[in-house]
Amino acid sequence: MEIRGHHFLCVLGFRGLGYDEKFVKNMDEIIRKLNNEHDMLIKAVDSVDNICSMCPNNVNGECTEEEYPGSVKGKDRAILEVLDIRPGEILSYREVTNRIKEKMTEEKMEKICSNCQWFGLGYCLEGLKKLKGG
Repeated sequence: MEIRGHHFLCVLGFRGLGYDEKFVKNMDEIIRKLNNEHDMLIKAVDSVDNICSMCPNNVNGECTEEEYPGSVKGKDRAILEVLDIRPGEILSYREVTNRIKEKMTEEKMEKICSNCQWFGLGYCLEGLKKLKGG
């Protein structure tokens, strides 16, 4: 499975909201798989991934939201850098969540994600706190 950097944080706080029903169903299924198979191998990417497959911003395999300051690609790269993961690196989902626990802070997350339309709902920060045992 391929997961882009910023989606590693999105899955922590996902609450069934999204662009449309197809997107939400796809996201729910991917999160279910990740939560049930912690040793599932993930290829970290900084471009469209399995979650993006049902996003209306995915046009012919390209994200229409990637080419501006603060874009999703910028978020991907910033998050992967914090987690010390290179694009293309393959690791287990357990290793990803361990790195999030160890390396991601609320402050870093807010700095990277504050301009996201979903961030203001607070679910992602709640998911991070829960992952860290809070």
